Amino acid sequence: MSTDQLPAEPQQTLPRARLPRWAREGVPGQDGARRPRAGSPALWVAVAVLAVLGALCAAAPLLTDLDPLATDTTARNLRPGTPGHLLGTDTLGHDLLTRLLYGGRTSLLIGLSAATVTVLIGVALGALAAQGPQWLDALITRAADTMLALPLLVVVLALSAVLGGSLTVVILAIAVTSWMPVALIARAELRSQQQRRYVRAARSLGLSPRQVLLRHSLPGSLPPVASIAAFEVGHAILTESTLSFLGLDVPPNRPAWGTLLQNAQSHLLTGQWYTVALPAAMIVVTIIAVNVIASALSPTRGRAW
Repeated sequence: MSTDQLPAEPQQTLPRARLPRWAREGVPGQDGARRPRAGSPALWVAVAVLAVLGALCAAAPLLTDLDPLATDTTARNLRPGTPGHLLGTDTLGHDLLTRLLYGGRTSLLIGLSAATVTVLIGVALGALAAQGPQWLDALITRAADTMLALPLLVVVLALSAVLGGSLTVVILAIAVTSWMPVALIARAELRSQQQRRYVRAARSLGLSPRQVLLRHSLPGSLPPVASIAAFEVGHAILTESTLSFLGLDVPPNRPAWGTLLQNAQSHLLTGQWYTVALPAAMIVVTIIAVNVIASALSPTRGRAW
């Protein structure tokens, strides 16, 4: 009997091995790095909270016709639920709902603007450290380490006290003292991008370092940079609230959440707890929502919220 006439041996089917979770989802930092799940309920709740809060503050002139700086001695210390004053008034007759909405406009504006400037400075310095000569890399990293060793709140307080209280000064003071984590993360990510296959392929095709950076390396570094940027929004809002509480922030003609806390701190034990609780709740809710979004954006987070 020839070999062609021999019956074929039955093929053995081996059980399919189940890959571990880290192999199925991808190892963070590699080309197949896993991405956050967009269906996380906490993420969508946080986005909805911020969207509603931002829309209410932006539409403050449409929601109330009261002046946030106007005083009314005939409507002092009204409790929440009073007709015409949904959240009550303070000792000067300010409508708390109006001041919360207008104060949110100031606090959110400073937080978003300061975070934007912080990310721009940090990414630019991180790119210079990753792509530049070794002496420039050492200079930027040592400067970041030195700044991280300083009490940053004291530096912000000093800058605000010396340069005066204005929105521009506060935004720049927060950005100048907050760029270090962004720069270090951008530097590390851009350096790791240089070893990726698509970056090496782009270089082999003759693209200039600038083209490789803008078209490939920088877009590939966006997930961790976006995560730290979201954290910087919460940090900027908290720093601005601290400055407002200490009276070294925005001018008196612009209410902010921290300013409301500073004005109401003496009323905490006099039965007017709502004058402190309401602005504090706005700050806490905003920062928690921002941190949930930042955790969801992080490609290396430990678990889904």
